[in-house]
Amino acid sequence: MQQIGRYQVIRRLGKGGMGSVYKAIVPVIDKVVAIKLLDPNELLEDILGFDQLREIFTFEARTMAAFNQPFLVTANDFDHDQRGRPFFVMDYICNNLGEMMGETFRIEEDSRVIRATKVLHYGRQILAALDFLHHHNIVHRDIKPQNILVTDEDTVKICDFGMALVEGVSFSGPDNMQIGSPCYTPPEQRKNPKAVDGRADLYSVGVLLYRMLTGALPGMQSFSLSLINPQYDSSWDVFFAKALCWRPEERFQSAAEMLAAFERLTLGPAAPTAECPLPAPGEIPVRLRSEPVDVRRSRARPHFAVNALFSPLESVCNRLEEGEEVVIDRTTGLMWQRQSSRYPLTLAGARQYVDRLNAQSHARCRNWRLPTVNELLSLLSVAERRELTGGSTARRGQWLWSCDRHGQHESWYVNVSMGYAGVQDIYCLNYVRAVAAAV
Repeated sequence: MQQIGRYQVIRRLGKGGMGSVYKAIVPVIDKVVAIKLLDPNELLEDILGFDQLREIFTFEARTMAAFNQPFLVTANDFDHDQRGRPFFVMDYICNNLGEMMGETFRIEEDSRVIRATKVLHYGRQILAALDFLHHHNIVHRDIKPQNILVTDEDTVKICDFGMALVEGVSFSGPDNMQIGSPCYTPPEQRKNPKAVDGRADLYSVGVLLYRMLTGALPGMQSFSLSLINPQYDSSWDVFFAKALCWRPEERFQSAAEMLAAFERLTLGPAAPTAECPLPAPGEIPVRLRSEPVDVRRSRARPHFAVNALFSPLESVCNRLEEGEEVVIDRTTGLMWQRQSSRYPLTLAGARQYVDRLNAQSHARCRNWRLPTVNELLSLLSVAERRELTGGSTARRGQWLWSCDRHGQHESWYVNVSMGYAGVQDIYCLNYVRAVAAAV
């Protein structure tokens, strides 16, 4: 294992222009953390010099260390590696909104549409975090899906303050250097990034919320959600027309004002879900793949029968028979646990959980196993009707482990509430819903 200071590195999670982020373990106590190391690309180092980049990096760490707000990532430790490069340590969080939305580097392509109740849940937290930042004279200047982490408790945490403007002090590069991300950056930030205030972040949030609800970036002229979905009335159109004004003086003037307006938005009834027809005499159950595969993302779609956003090409019309401990789906011939595991588990913990079910003959069955991605995706129409995702909390069963692998360090899971398959580190925490063949 590579060392960064006293921390043992598991692997690199990603690299940006200024630094690399690693997953690592705290010695002795074996706590998993994320480490951001100053590791600039050559072009940026040539432009600014390592000494100035070190100053910017340290400034970011000091800013994050001062946070005491539940929706912001904080820095917990700061040190230098064996080569004298600074690094800081953060909590390790598996999910980010960019992955959940399916947004790629081809930003113009459609992303996943997120259910409105979930957007309201995340949007309130993001605006509350920005209200805190702006109250302390901090402008983030790079609000985008990839900088919104989502915890196992389904709360958001804003990260990456390398571009932040703190009491007028900020990252400073050449006049033609872009600060922020294309499509999320307001016009005034593109013209003069050093002169913006909190209203720049509010524009970015407007773009983010609109994209979450529609899967598309807002057009130049219209933001009429009411024409897209009857769940949204004209008040949603008014909200986005104000949030996305090009002139900052015509936008919401504070995060608190925008949050208050956002909380006043209401939803109409959702379209009814079609009921499944009764099975025809002699109908053969839909057979889904039950054997695990180890497949990387670029080759997974044929195995999982999913589209480019990793949602199923065809939905399964479930016919459920509910018992005290299990639910049998006569459409697929599968028997599911009625409820998922009480707590989220690592992949190793998920396998141990299934072994315990078999040792205990749960529901008089000893053939429980982790389901495949295909089997988990068959539950999506049921989840839409708010069945089979129950538990003591609203988030229980939202993210479920599959038995399918993605190499040595990652495994496939299914986000049931958002309807797609994704990849996570095997140390991430997801729920388990075991499956077996129905007798």
